[in-house]
Amino acid sequence: MIYTKGKVGHYMGNTDILTTSLPDADTENTTEHSTIFDDVFRTIAQKMPQLLIPLINEVFHTSYSEEEQFEQLRNEHYEKYGTVITDSIIRIGGHIYHLECQSSKDRTMVIRMFEYDISIALEHASLGEHAIWEIAFPQSCVLYIRNHRSLPDYHEAIVTFADGQKVRYRVPVLQAKRYTVDRIFEKRLLILLPYHILRYEHFLKHNGTNSKKVKHLLDDFREINRRLEDASEKEQKSHLYMDMIVLIEEIADYIIPEDNEIRKGLGEIMGGKILKLRSEELLELGEARGEARGEARGRLTGLHEAKIDAIQNMIDLGLTREQILRKYSPEEYEEALNILRKYYEHPALTTDVIAGFVGETAETAPTIVALLSIVLLDKRISPLPLSPISKFLVITESAKVFNSLLS
Repeated sequence: MIYTKGKVGHYMGNTDILTTSLPDADTENTTEHSTIFDDVFRTIAQKMPQLLIPLINEVFHTSYSEEEQFEQLRNEHYEKYGTVITDSIIRIGGHIYHLECQSSKDRTMVIRMFEYDISIALEHASLGEHAIWEIAFPQSCVLYIRNHRSLPDYHEAIVTFADGQKVRYRVPVLQAKRYTVDRIFEKRLLILLPYHILRYEHFLKHNGTNSKKVKHLLDDFREINRRLEDASEKEQKSHLYMDMIVLIEEIADYIIPEDNEIRKGLGEIMGGKILKLRSEELLELGEARGEARGEARGRLTGLHEAKIDAIQNMIDLGLTREQILRKYSPEEYEEALNILRKYYEHPALTTDVIAGFVGETAETAPTIVALLSIVLLDKRISPLPLSPISKFLVITESAKVFNSLLS
């Protein structure tokens, strides 16, 4: 069992909202196409992977230190009919752990997990004694981040082999709603913090005005902010906790309607000391650079440049305009942006899109290239080396060169 101690219906942190009173997410529209919840989980897994260790300890009753050496394994597995992408796979010692984050209930979840685990097991299969292959399944779990009633403690399936042998396949389920703010920090389950706002999802999406619930929500996040500030000062990890606050705000901004006053109140609470600590680190870095460049022009100029450098660093880290303006003036912010625009023509966010087709061949390559040329705005295609598309493009370009020489 992965429940917190005590009866269901215990107090949530410093609030008196009972877990049994939380609206069921099944009654909400939980089929949005946004991937924000998965994106946040994978961001944590990639940028703050040490936060996965307390989650593993909670689910599998292990006692790994957060300083434990671990290896993040590839989460893409190629199969005959397509690519299977899992949320997070890590190896600690001789054990492989597979963690999935899920927002909506899915009756086929156990089938999906079985498919993922088979892919992982086959990828890490080894040849044992007497030339017998050893295929070990990972230890897996599903983290449900929304409020669902009647979720089982395990997802289960019976696997029957050809010789009649039956094996029960079980995947433990962990529900974020069972963890109060106190329990989250007690168990170091900081990975749950960005999803804590989902406890209030129904209330927020319907623009609830119940003053008692509003107070509960804001009290919860004051406590979260206070605890993060304390941890940041004790552990000297302001960058990690700043990243966590950014992720908390990402999901809060997604959940809370723009015209809801709670949005502003939450922003003020979460924009406290940690962001200031981190911005001060950046300011010190910027001051050092500015002083070095400004020696000949005087300390005042150097200090001003230091502020501009700090703002540019904060922009590079992904902080929003609102977060930066809590520390600097609008004029300083605009000056930093104008400098960036001066050196970068039409600055913009870019991304790489990987497109591929299972079973693509030399015969299908021309069709695929034509399709990609229509879909991609800038028509730049960088195929994988030695792929059918790559060979087709090389032959095509060679033919163009040859024809130009003949003409």
